[in-house]
Amino acid sequence: MSKKASQLILISSLLIIALTFGTGVGILAWIIKTAPDVSQLSRYRPSEASIIYSADGQVLSRLSIENRIYVPLSKIPMDLQNAVVAVEDQKFWEHNGINFWGILRAFYVDLKTRSFAQGASTITQQLARNMALHQKKILTRKIQEAYLAIQLERIYTKEEILEMYLNQIYLGHSAWGVQTAAQQYFGKDVKDLTLAECALIAGIIQSPNNLSPYNNMDKALKRRAVVLNLMVEEGYISKERAERAKKEPIRLAGLKRNNEEEIAPYFTRYVRDKVIKMFGPDMVYRGGLKIYTTLDTKMQKAAKNALATALDPEKGYLPTIKRAKGEDPIQPQVALISIDPRTGHIKAMIGGRGNDKFNRTTQALRQPGSAFKPIVYTAALEMGYSPGDVIDDIPGYFDPKNPNPWPTNYNDKYLGPISLREALTHSINVASVRLLNEIGIDPALKMAERLGISTIVKEGKVNDRNLGFALGGLTKGVSPIEMASAYGVFANKGIYVEPVAILKIEDSDGHVLYEANPTKRIVLQEDVAYLITDMLRSVVNKGTGWRAAIKGRQVAGKTGTTSDLKDAWFVGYTPDIVTSVWIGEDTPRPMIYDETDEEGNLLFSENGQPAKISSAEAARLWGEYMRAAMKDRPVLEFEKPDNIITVSIDPITGKLPNEYTPEVVTEIYREGNEPTEVEQLHQPTVKVAIDTVTGQLATPLCPKEQVEEYTYQRATGIRVGPATLTFTIKNKTEEAENTKPKKFIYVFKPGVPVIQINPETGTPITDKNGNYIYQYMPTIQCQEHLPSTPVEKIEAGAKKIIDTIWNFFKAEGNGE
Repeated sequence: MSKKASQLILISSLLIIALTFGTGVGILAWIIKTAPDVSQLSRYRPSEASIIYSADGQVLSRLSIENRIYVPLSKIPMDLQNAVVAVEDQKFWEHNGINFWGILRAFYVDLKTRSFAQGASTITQQLARNMALHQKKILTRKIQEAYLAIQLERIYTKEEILEMYLNQIYLGHSAWGVQTAAQQYFGKDVKDLTLAECALIAGIIQSPNNLSPYNNMDKALKRRAVVLNLMVEEGYISKERAERAKKEPIRLAGLKRNNEEEIAPYFTRYVRDKVIKMFGPDMVYRGGLKIYTTLDTKMQKAAKNALATALDPEKGYLPTIKRAKGEDPIQPQVALISIDPRTGHIKAMIGGRGNDKFNRTTQALRQPGSAFKPIVYTAALEMGYSPGDVIDDIPGYFDPKNPNPWPTNYNDKYLGPISLREALTHSINVASVRLLNEIGIDPALKMAERLGISTIVKEGKVNDRNLGFALGGLTKGVSPIEMASAYGVFANKGIYVEPVAILKIEDSDGHVLYEANPTKRIVLQEDVAYLITDMLRSVVNKGTGWRAAIKGRQVAGKTGTTSDLKDAWFVGYTPDIVTSVWIGEDTPRPMIYDETDEEGNLLFSENGQPAKISSAEAARLWGEYMRAAMKDRPVLEFEKPDNIITVSIDPITGKLPNEYTPEVVTEIYREGNEPTEVEQLHQPTVKVAIDTVTGQLATPLCPKEQVEEYTYQRATGIRVGPATLTFTIKNKTEEAENTKPKKFIYVFKPGVPVIQINPETGTPITDKNGNYIYQYMPTIQCQEHLPSTPVEKIEAGAKKIIDTIWNFFKAEGNGE
């Protein structure tokens, strides 16, 4: 080969080497240039789970992309620090971010196997990868990893790097970082781990799923032994300690689902959504917020237990119906919410059966039925009415579009003059509508809004300006949480407090980002709140809400059932807790369950009839829950204002009794609003035997089965109760052709004048001045059963003879 050729080859070789080197340097420069900005690493903090706590300090839920609780190195046991260094990076305290000989070894193996499967990454490199790089093992990532590791070593101390690493690593079963891993595997904080537990966690790092003791205990124990041996080799522990640790049995805490799914799923989602609105999803799922809430886990568990009892297939009282596809799957649904009326703190929340996304306590707008009546009565009390004031429970035609009496009472009975207390106690529809008609609709609408009901419709073609408002007939409906808040005003002496779920929010460093300051406003005078509370206590003690009574505690509340049985309610309270319970189907339909099995037997029955769900079941659920929830709470009483006085009255007139008043009751009044006039309705009476067939004075000859004693006033002769009148009214609507006449019953209490009833309308007959026309004592004796005279006997005999002869000749004529 000539000298020139040799030079050419040399030059070419040098050029190739230079080009290769230059290309390599260029590629290396490009790889480093495209690596994440080192300055970002100096501000780096791993994403951390936000935690929702109950009022009693229990973890309700962790909100995270990576379930992590960051802890400082000072709270991580030295045994765990040493175990991780021994098994993951023995030269950690010596190298500057990369282990050069380890990289050469891994590079040699990769070339030999034609892959990039070998690791050799130091703890610092692993941290760099976890902080800023993807996990795929390719050459460019490894170069960037090494570069970033060197930069990290310049920015942070070894201790800081180790702290970040121990909080960053994934350790299986949704556990990121050693604190979460300690809780997930052993049910304890990382600072409380034993040497054996530290070694096991350190061993998991290599392959969390494969080496998890939950997935493979044998592999986990073998890996633990490897870690302990390495700790001995590195001089971190003695051989004796290692051997003792190897023999220590592993006591796992047991894998647990997120508590959000177990304790209060609807509440935690309610809280989560509020926090996201405040700070955005990234802060919630990555920022390590500490969210302190109002939930009382004891009360929440009591609510869940009460619902479970109600749904028990053997002993429960609520059916379980699975609707067809496309409809709501499990019905009827239930909502329950408890609030401390003094603070607004939500203590318990059940948004439905199961765990769907629709929270019925806050999102469902349903017809409240009679549970809305207290709002109307409160408006009347504020206007000067008193619980002892009297209103007529008689048929009325309050709906101009309806030719029939409206409304009617649930049992088709009318009680005549009754007190407002009795009307509310027994949920008398007619009296309630009549009261609203007296006070006007606007005061009742305004009262509802003042009490926190946000769904009142005042304008538009369809609105709430009608008498159906007294019965809870709302255009939009109302949510259980707003019903609870409204009743909470009664419990809290007239003060409205906005419902509160979140007490405080802190960032991961403990700085307070939010602290609750709920809206408070005076809605009612304290005496008005006490009057309606006392009336609602009668509902529980003597009326429709008796199933909600709690022995030894003062309870006030009201039932509510819509006329079509689509909604059932009980809203009630003690001085310190108000609870709203609703039952209904998500797609409203009557809660009458006539489903049968293959043999035709009713699946849900009451006394052989299809089961019907009403406010009785809502009150029962309320009572069973509250008895358990209130068990260990102090017994409080509703405080009576100084200006509330007690007066003895006649319940029929609402006036002071006279000497002939048959029944005297005590009633409460605001001082200065009590009655001063003595009633004149009741007078001396006499009992008289009446033939009920003829309506005349009975004689000894009248059949006993048709004789009754009626009571009359001596002076006037007016009949008075006790008495019962029954009448029927034909249905006058267009659809009435095939319907039976409606039967109604008038009940007149002792001493109440018995009025005459129009048989066509069922309303009282009045004179031209609008005064009732009463029934009076008859003045003549019954003539039907008197003995016959001789003349009458002859006439009867003659008639009998003539009839006999006539019939004879008639028969003879027919025979021809």
